[in-house]
Amino acid sequence: MHESKLSYLVDPMREMLFQAQDVLRSYKERSGVMLAGLSCDFLPAEVLASFGVVPVRIPAHLRIGRCGDGPAFDRDLLARFPYDFYVEPAGCRALSSTVGIAAPVHEFRVPAGYGETARVLLHEEIVGLMTKAGAPGMDPSSLRGHADEYNAMRRLVRGILSVRAAKPELLSHEDLSVLIEAASALPPVSVIEPLALVLRELNSGGSGPGGSGMVPAMVYGGFLGDAGVLDLIEEEGVLIAEDDLCGGRRHFDLSINTSAEDLLLEILDAFTYRPLCPRVRSGRERFDLLYKLLKSHGIDLVIFIAEGSCGCRAEGIEFLRVRLMREGVDPLVVTGEDAPETVRRYLKSR
Repeated sequence: MHESKLSYLVDPMREMLFQAQDVLRSYKERSGVMLAGLSCDFLPAEVLASFGVVPVRIPAHLRIGRCGDGPAFDRDLLARFPYDFYVEPAGCRALSSTVGIAAPVHEFRVPAGYGETARVLLHEEIVGLMTKAGAPGMDPSSLRGHADEYNAMRRLVRGILSVRAAKPELLSHEDLSVLIEAASALPPVSVIEPLALVLRELNSGGSGPGGSGMVPAMVYGGFLGDAGVLDLIEEEGVLIAEDDLCGGRRHFDLSINTSAEDLLLEILDAFTYRPLCPRVRSGRERFDLLYKLLKSHGIDLVIFIAEGSCGCRAEGIEFLRVRLMREGVDPLVVTGEDAPETVRRYLKSR
């Protein structure tokens, strides 16, 4: 099923990721911005950009371990990248491998809760981070332009994911993971054009049976070393329609009304409703902000990939499993190795 007929369109972004240090260095020299290397996605990028700082996620090929359980990145490879500083959530040890590298590591305390109180705290924490990092002061006049750019990039990724769900034979999950990572680890200006090309070809591409007859599901897990496991799951008859993976599609959920009178408030408030990582969000908050909505989106199956998850994600599986069953959503716990067989048995018993 997963021939990934449009895989050739993804190759340029795959190459950009392997040349990320040069792409970032060239971008930094042209734009004059500071670059912040993030362990994962937990900051409103357009707000930092208005301070003259572009936050980008550290590419996956630099990973050597699991985020919350110790050093997650190769120290020698990191040293080659032109990040001015690194940021990790308070309590996470993902960037402990950067000790001794010239660029400093700053902790960021992600506020609990959502709405006004969390928004105020989020703003204060961002200002504090920018001060510690020696960033230029905020340029409010640039915020709308940055918001438009990030909005455009996120819409393209969401569009690709939406069309691909109807035409899964056109792009594999291995290819989707490249698109998602490129859009997270590189500045928007580097990826908007190739993403737009993929979306155009997806829209015009033919389709066989598509996703009809497949069981839609969400998949949960850490940073997948090999997204091919998702393709193997789909070959059994389950369509991966959503994910709650580290570095997955949740990064692109946020959509901003850039015509809002108080744009900064609009962005910060919207950001406080993101489910984020179990390291920084309680299980109850993540359930209320994401999992409680699944049935309204036609999803009544969640596949938990336990293998490779950090401690906080592994601990969250049982919490979510129990609550999902109470909501009438089936939880299925698998490993990368037994996923296809476990899914096959589940579908036979439905």
